[in-house]
Amino acid sequence: MRLRQTLRHCLGLVLLLVCAVDIGSVSASWGGDWGKSQESQLAFEDYHSKNRSNRSEAFKYTKDDLLIAIPGQTERLSLVEASRPWRRGVNTFVALEKPLTEDSAPQGFLSKTAEHKEHFGTYQDPRSKNEWEKAGDLASIAPFLAAKEMGLDSFKWVLYGDDDTVFFVDGALDMLENLDYNMPYLLSDDVWFVEDDAQGKQINTHPNRRAPRCLPCGYHDEIADTGYIPWLSFKAPEGCPCTYETICKAPGNEGYFGTNCEWLKVHPGLWYFIHGGAGAIMSLGLFRLISWDRVDGYFMRGSFASGDSMLTVAIYEMTGILPTDPGYGYYRDHVQMFDPGWKGYQTKGPEDWNFDVFDKGNDPEGVLQRLRTAVHGGDCDNECDDQLQHLVSVHIRSRYSQDYAVNVNDTDFRHVGPEHHRPASYMHFALDKWYMKFRKARGLAAY
Repeated sequence: MRLRQTLRHCLGLVLLLVCAVDIGSVSASWGGDWGKSQESQLAFEDYHSKNRSNRSEAFKYTKDDLLIAIPGQTERLSLVEASRPWRRGVNTFVALEKPLTEDSAPQGFLSKTAEHKEHFGTYQDPRSKNEWEKAGDLASIAPFLAAKEMGLDSFKWVLYGDDDTVFFVDGALDMLENLDYNMPYLLSDDVWFVEDDAQGKQINTHPNRRAPRCLPCGYHDEIADTGYIPWLSFKAPEGCPCTYETICKAPGNEGYFGTNCEWLKVHPGLWYFIHGGAGAIMSLGLFRLISWDRVDGYFMRGSFASGDSMLTVAIYEMTGILPTDPGYGYYRDHVQMFDPGWKGYQTKGPEDWNFDVFDKGNDPEGVLQRLRTAVHGGDCDNECDDQLQHLVSVHIRSRYSQDYAVNVNDTDFRHVGPEHHRPASYMHFALDKWYMKFRKARGLAAY
């Protein structure tokens, strides 16, 4: 395992050197010609000045503006089926490893794909696997494949997560209100980041408030407007768009990437990336900067890291764009919008233990319990309620769902598929059920 980690670090350093000198352009099958680094910043500013309204313009979205992108496997389609309740009314694209047939789909699955606005595509991996590669490393190609197959006129925002990720669509629409879809956004507040502990040992933590990020263009609220910077948080600048030049030249971050932004403290993908299970939301403006030919060539050259990190590093290397925090939770340490948790530092399995990974979020049982408690008028204080009102996603982590203390015999729940998927399927169902009850109890808008 240490050899594997060393190889990843070495390859990451090679990419770091490449990024320091590459000012290559992106071809134009989806949009204009775009460079990287300073050139991409100037090109975007010119494009943006001609193609968007005043920053103060209000943007409101509906389910018709969304596209959900899910990386799936035919043997796990029961989880895709289980996500239908929370995906209702939203176009969905599922990327599979092989074409979908009656034989490979769960019983009755294909008869309802049109009703649930589901579309399917395949992306087969012809690479010979290296030691550090594993099944799922190409998961992050799903949003790019979805944009290619569905077309850029079919969405304004893409919600990307695993087949065991739950998006609270109404909460996502609340979050996206007033954000301009023309801006290239990669949105999440669950970002991995590597640090040294008191003994100098590297630990890899997510979500990590010290991870470099921006705030949305023009973001403000009653706390942000005071100039307050949360304790132990990265000093996030306003990103219009969010590039590493924007980050390192912002007040308080001088020298973070070198005195002249000449190097990255950590390369995107080298323990600095968005957590795929928590999910991410990407704007149409981001996809306009990316060509499918560039995506296809990038993923085919081979990965040096996991599917999680491939999303962040691919977007960075093709566009120069880095993660943007939605903002609300940035200024409130009791709110984590993507995959919140209350268990503190935790490790859940070999993928955590082998790489000294600590998960400070991820508590699907805790989210479900708090939703039920809040609906029934139980002990959910103001901070608890604030968190629930600003939920965007929860990662079920299906591989550990067998241990969840949940009632999979709910009379409204139906499961078709392998028995070992039943607990995870139930969590898809129950989280949506109780979230919608919670919104109704709080008088929140239903989209």
